[in-house]
Amino acid sequence: MAVTQAYLNKLRRAVRRRPDIDTDAELIDIINECRLDLVRIGLDAEKVNDEADSLILGAVRCYVRWKFGLNSEDAERNRQGYEQLKSDLQHYGEYKREE
Repeated sequence: MAVTQAYLNKLRRAVRRRPDIDTDAELIDIINECRLDLVRIGLDAEKVNDEADSLILGAVRCYVRWKFGLNSEDAERNRQGYEQLKSDLQHYGEYKREE
């Protein structure tokens, strides 16, 4: 699952970090972890990997903020935000994987 530079830039801004090879590598791993989690619950992989989709971006942003900021006082709020968006996406027909 490729992560474009523009998408990485958006998520780097979400965690308020400057470009750095180690930070970028960790963020890419977390982004892909989130994508796999969304596919695991039955969402369509193509939709999950659509970097122009605002709902998917919102879910990935919450996930990245949660996982990247584990020591942050906002980590729990971001986890809850991710779980809510994940649940919402499961109920939107256009996001479900066709069986």
